[in-house]
Amino acid sequence: MKPYAYQCKDYSLLTPLFKKIFVEPVIGFIPWAIPANIITLISNSFFYVALYFSFDISLLGNATYYVIALLLLLYLIGDHLDGAQAKRTKTGSALGEFCDHYLDAFNNGILMLILFNLFAVTNPYLVALVLVTSYCAHVIVFYEQFKTGWLIFEKMGSLEGVILAIFIILGASISAVYNFYVSPILFGYSAMEILLVAISIGAVGTFVKTILRTPNVRYSIWMYVVIVSLIAYLGNYIFSVAELTTVITLYSSLYLGKIMQGHLIDGIERSPGLFTPLFLIIILGVPSLYEGNTLTVLIIYLVVSILLLIYRTFQSLGNYWVWTNPRLQNENS
Repeated sequence: MKPYAYQCKDYSLLTPLFKKIFVEPVIGFIPWAIPANIITLISNSFFYVALYFSFDISLLGNATYYVIALLLLLYLIGDHLDGAQAKRTKTGSALGEFCDHYLDAFNNGILMLILFNLFAVTNPYLVALVLVTSYCAHVIVFYEQFKTGWLIFEKMGSLEGVILAIFIILGASISAVYNFYVSPILFGYSAMEILLVAISIGAVGTFVKTILRTPNVRYSIWMYVVIVSLIAYLGNYIFSVAELTTVITLYSSLYLGKIMQGHLIDGIERSPGLFTPLFLIIILGVPSLYEGNTLTVLIIYLVVSILLLIYRTFQSLGNYWVWTNPRLQNENS
C-alpha cells in the first residue's frame, strides 16, 4: 500500500471566510471522542434528505426552500468540520480522505437533481450537458491528484457551487423570483436553464485547465469522457431526468472511486468500465430483450460494483476506522 500523505492547495474564494464564520465557532463544541468519519457520514445524510423534499414540494409547501437551503448549509458545515476534527485529534488517514471525498462524488449529481426538481428543468439535452460537464470537472480534479499527489481546489469550486445553490433556492421562496427562474427569457430558455448552461461552461473551463497541467494523462480519463457522454446521449432515449441523473451519478462515482483507489492504495490506473454503455447500446438495438428492466439492471450492476469497491477499500484501509477517538497523552481538555 502507498504511504499516505494528504497534500492540498486550496484557492477557494470563500473557504477562509466560511471556516471563520461557521466552522471555527462550532469545532470546540464537538466532543473529542466523535471520529471525523462519523461527522462525514452525518453531514452527507443532509444531502439525501434535501433530495427527498425536492421531489414533492407539497410536503412542506413554501417552507421547502428554507428547509433544503438549511440542509445544504448543514452539509457544508459538517463537510468542513470533519477535516477540522481529524486535524485537532490527529486522526487524519487515507480512509478519512476516501470517506470524505468519495461521498462528495454522489453529492455532485444529487445537487443537480435537486435543482432540476425544484425548477422544472426537463430539457433532456440540457440535463445531459450539465451532468456530463459537471462530472468531467469533478473527476479530473481527482485524476490530477492521482497523477501528482496534489488535490487542487480552484477559486470557484464545490463550496462556491453549493453556496450559490443555497442562495438560489432561498430566492425561490419569493413567488416573483421563482417565476423569474422558470420563465423563458432568452431563446425559450428560462433563467435557471441559462444559469445551468453557464455552470457547464465553467466546468468545461475547469476540465481543460486541469488536464493541461496534469502530467502523464493516459487513456482512462479520455475513455471516461467519451463513455459518460455516450451514456448521456443514449440515456435520453430511455430515461427520465431523475433516472438519467441516477445512472450518470453512479457511473461517474464508480470511476472516481477507482481513481481514489489508485491514489490511496496501489497506484494502478483503472478503466471506467464498459458494461453500462454496451448495455444501453444493446437495449436500444433490441429493446424487447430488456423492456421495462433497463434501469433496474443498470442500478443493480452499478450499486453492487460501488459496494464492492467500498468493501475492497475498507479491506485495505479499514484499520484506520474507529468508533471513538483515543485521547492524546498531551491533550488535557
